[in-house]
Amino acid sequence: MSKKLTPMMEQYMDIKSRHPEELLFFRLGDFYEMFNEDAITASRELNITLTGRPTGDEEKTPMCGVPFHAAESYIETLVKKGYKVAICEQLENPRAVKGIVKRDVIKVITPGTVMTENGNDARSNNFLSLFYVVKDAWVLVFCDVSTGEVIWDRILPNEKRTDIFDALAMYRPAEIILANEVSLPQDVQDFVDNQFSNLVLSPYTAHETNRELSDLGAKHFSDMGLMEEDVLEALGYMLTYLHDVIKTETSHISYVHKLSVGNRMILDTASLRHLEITHNLRDGGTKGTLLDVLDRTLTPMGARLLKQWLESPLTDVAQIQRRQAAIAEIISRGAEREQLRSYLDTIYDFERIVGRIETGSVSPRDFTSLRESLQCLPHIKKTLSECQSIALQTLNQNVYSHTDLYELLKDAIAEQPALTLKDGRVIRDGYNAELDELRSLATNSQEWLERLESEVKDATGIKLKTGYNKVFGYYFEVTHANAAQVPAYFIRKQTLANAERYITPELKEFEIKILSAKEKIVALEQQLYQDLRMQVKQVVRDVQETARALAELDVLASLAVVGYEENYICPTIVMNGQINIRDGRHPVIEKFLKREVFVPNDIMLNHDEEEFLLITGPNMAGKSTYMRQAAILMVMAQIGSFIPAREASISPVDRVFTRVGASDDISTGQSTFMVEMKEVAYILENATSNSLVILDEIGRGTSTFDGLSIAQAVVEHICKHIHAKTLFATHYHELIPLEETYPKLKNYTVAVKEKGKDVAFLRRIIRGGADRSYGIHVAKLAGLPQSVLKRAEVILQSLETDHPGSDDLSQRVGNVELQVGSSTNAGRMVMNNKPTMDSMDVGNLFTHSVVDSLLAVDVMSMTPIEALNTLYQLQEEARKGGGK
Repeated sequence: MSKKLTPMMEQYMDIKSRHPEELLFFRLGDFYEMFNEDAITASRELNITLTGRPTGDEEKTPMCGVPFHAAESYIETLVKKGYKVAICEQLENPRAVKGIVKRDVIKVITPGTVMTENGNDARSNNFLSLFYVVKDAWVLVFCDVSTGEVIWDRILPNEKRTDIFDALAMYRPAEIILANEVSLPQDVQDFVDNQFSNLVLSPYTAHETNRELSDLGAKHFSDMGLMEEDVLEALGYMLTYLHDVIKTETSHISYVHKLSVGNRMILDTASLRHLEITHNLRDGGTKGTLLDVLDRTLTPMGARLLKQWLESPLTDVAQIQRRQAAIAEIISRGAEREQLRSYLDTIYDFERIVGRIETGSVSPRDFTSLRESLQCLPHIKKTLSECQSIALQTLNQNVYSHTDLYELLKDAIAEQPALTLKDGRVIRDGYNAELDELRSLATNSQEWLERLESEVKDATGIKLKTGYNKVFGYYFEVTHANAAQVPAYFIRKQTLANAERYITPELKEFEIKILSAKEKIVALEQQLYQDLRMQVKQVVRDVQETARALAELDVLASLAVVGYEENYICPTIVMNGQINIRDGRHPVIEKFLKREVFVPNDIMLNHDEEEFLLITGPNMAGKSTYMRQAAILMVMAQIGSFIPAREASISPVDRVFTRVGASDDISTGQSTFMVEMKEVAYILENATSNSLVILDEIGRGTSTFDGLSIAQAVVEHICKHIHAKTLFATHYHELIPLEETYPKLKNYTVAVKEKGKDVAFLRRIIRGGADRSYGIHVAKLAGLPQSVLKRAEVILQSLETDHPGSDDLSQRVGNVELQVGSSTNAGRMVMNNKPTMDSMDVGNLFTHSVVDSLLAVDVMSMTPIEALNTLYQLQEEARKGGGK
């Protein structure tokens, strides 16, 4: 039979019963302690010692703890692993209380609400998501509590569930609130389980009525204009959850916008993944992504905004052109560009700092960072005031100088404040007279005492000295010979053999001040600090607007630096439905290509003659790179960026769809072919005539005839019903005759140079079709043993002899649609005239590039060694162009 619990443990168990899902950090003196299962979990996850404590039970209760002054790092570790942490503090001064100190939870830290400086990746948003069910729809809300940004969308029942998947893939929340403890639909749950690790589901029920929730949302976001009732309910629900969890003000959460806006390109989950826009396929990091190439931002705010731009490009021509004009002007103003970037390099993440100011978790160093950030704003505004582009002028208007706030922080916060308030010396000397006096007492008490002694001697004319003991405190000691001259306001406290000891009201006041000075300093600094926080809160909205403007300026400057250093060009944005890119290059591959010159290619897509490009040719020759390149250049162009090309005119597309690569979905038991077919089905259902569709090797996961049939059916469906601008790469060269049926379908292939049995893939996309896959040549490049390669050639010859070949199959495939008569040999004609470098005079692929480079050389001003280096580089380009 267990014994009665101790009073402290009873208090712990009562608080823990109200927070069963969280790890309870229970404040005991200088430590946060955890007990029972919480202690076992924390000990395992934090690698700290598990001990036991007598708490009234027969056996010791499992226990572990962390120092309260170092708790932040431990909490961050737990939250990143998907745990919630409830912080239980002492609400009374233990010295002033007899018995059990009153304690309660002051806040709960969850993966979606963490606000500490190191708790979030500075260069990425940390979104909290809400799934709210209304009568006829889902309302999705995404909120970054640290920055105050809110995005919402309504998903109707007749709309596709993939919209939810796309939103989750874009914002990648750390936590999902399940309003009224609703369960996620099974397919959404499967998607979450498959795509995310450590994502926390938080079932939550608000006690407010729908009307109260709606009123709360309307009041909080009063300046956001008219919004639907159910959206206001969802926003109110989110605010209610935040109030219950972080238990403080949330007025900094003010920047609200809708997800599905008409001026944005939609990049679905598969496209974001296949194109490696912001996360790579290898480990989910940013290395080798488009974001990695374009990110030269200097502020965390800018880094987060660039990521959002890349995941949600523009479709509005005017907006794209405004960004282009700003980037062009920054490029043209070299001195100003470097000035702006030097200023931006001194800007801290004050978008998140003001969030911590609002929620009461701001540190002294946060105020220092904010002060240093504000210091350079007038210089930024001065530089921007000289700019002509509309975007930069608008940014200048949206960046406030915040002179008053800067002066306040300069006067109030020490030059190098302590890390925490308890360490003192956070408020600057001279800011508050009472604090200055207390500090003076604490640091110069002996000097002050000597001065008081001298003043009393001068006033009374008697000899005396000061002293101190623990019983009487500070005193004046006067010899018996001088006792008769002691003034009336001297109060005798002790008689000695040769002297009397006195106190005076002034000395007693000094004693009280000295003994309580340190405690008062801490209390007064905390009061002044909170007063300062309340003053800064009054201008949070303006500071947030400045932060957002600086983030945009940082992104534009980053794109300008990349464009300038990589010699990108500004594409012309048109509305005629055409995409014409001359000598386009893949920005990521070009950046990381070490030993080769990247081979540029033209891209021409329109609704007139080249709506559907059927690309055949050998594996590993560059087909996938070419298609990904087209999609990535569109994304770059539609965020306003310059692109790697010789020249380009581009019509924005509403969506980019990709079906590239092969992968199983083991978690849901789906094969490579099933994954492929689901992605193709999604594309065929959602693509429009204004979309860009990228399809790579459709049908390769099944038998030859099944795969070929599916591939042709997909081609015909797009050509007949969708009319999207499409790049379709395939190893089924039997599809080549379809060019005769569909006038907007054109055959393209990869140029090949053959020398006997040796093959060189030139990576240049040219008009025509291919009749071979060159699989054995690719195997040779991959390093298969020579014996295997020779055996493969024997088997291939045998198969070609037994099955007269692809010509007959091509004819049969063509006849499914053509029912041809006189043109039954069309497929044979295309394939017998294969577009190799031996049979087609395509010239040197780099003729124009070499000539342009040569014409730009100033021979007369070059040294001999410079001339040799230049000649060597031109020769290398020419060799690559000739496939040598």
